[in-house]
Amino acid sequence: MQIQNSTNQALNAFKQNSASKVDEGSKEQVAPKTEKSVEEIINNSAAKVAISMNAQYILFEMNAKAMAAGNSVGQAGLNASKDQQSVLDFLSGKGKINDMSLEDIGYKGKPIMDLSPQEATDLVGENGFFGITQTSDRVSNFVFSFAGDDLEKLQKGRDGIVKGFEEANKMFGGNLPEISYKTQERTLALIDAKIESLKNPQSKVEE
Repeated sequence: MQIQNSTNQALNAFKQNSASKVDEGSKEQVAPKTEKSVEEIINNSAAKVAISMNAQYILFEMNAKAMAAGNSVGQAGLNASKDQQSVLDFLSGKGKINDMSLEDIGYKGKPIMDLSPQEATDLVGENGFFGITQTSDRVSNFVFSFAGDDLEKLQKGRDGIVKGFEEANKMFGGNLPEISYKTQERTLALIDAKIESLKNPQSKVEE
């Protein structure tokens, strides 16, 4: 029962968090579109992080229930509400959250809801798509792609990453899995290293 409640909490929080991103995005569209606004940069970065952290949390919760029952993640016996089902559809590759599908964030593997407990564990493992290395590389490269060598945009992207993590963490009552904290730490380290190399190019040459 505790696992069921935790999973429902994860699904509800994912949906609420994503809904707030959509609201923010619709407000932004009122402003004239020239280049990415500072607010848009922050929100896009936050959305990427929030989706990744929420997915990590849900994978852990649903995997725990699946392992207990000896089923696949999708056969974990969830009684999902309509809103929760939209999140499950996203994780199945059949729906979108914040106008992004799993494919949009680069996931091309087996539908998450069809994963066995071991496959779900591998997905958040060392070499998994939602593992520390791939997730932090993916989020930081997203920031690098729009910021380039612009220090202000890099900092705003970093702010967005922090915002997304704080929102996800708050949604789950400060109970994100350890992997999420380690992912955040590595992501910020990558951004900080880029910022430092631009501020002090000489130190990079000396190394």
